[in-house]
Amino acid sequence: MKKINKVQQLQFDLMKYATFNNFDGEKVVNDLIKHSNLWKGCIMGRPDLIQLRDIEDEEWNVDELYILTTKVNDKKLESLAKKWDADEIDYLDFIEAGRKLGTSDPEGNLLRIWWD
Repeated sequence: MKKINKVQQLQFDLMKYATFNNFDGEKVVNDLIKHSNLWKGCIMGRPDLIQLRDIEDEEWNVDELYILTTKVNDKKLESLAKKWDADEIDYLDFIEAGRKLGTSDPEGNLLRIWWD
């Protein structure tokens, strides 16, 4: 198990805080920490600014988890994600992953997990 850096831990704290509907932030974070050898980084957000709208009400309104994988045992990570009761689990294609990551050569696959 790798050491979780401070920025990643802050992301995990927000994920725990954002628990809603079928998304169990505590379970997802604990699983990711236990299997930290399968990913490089994880971040949860939205494609819009609803978090900004709701922050005054002390809500962290997010629904998409992105995981940058190590490209090693991606199937194992995908199997783990299937235990999280998500509505959608898919990998972004190489071009879309590169666009979102701001690079033409992503150094991992980008797994997207969405809860309604």
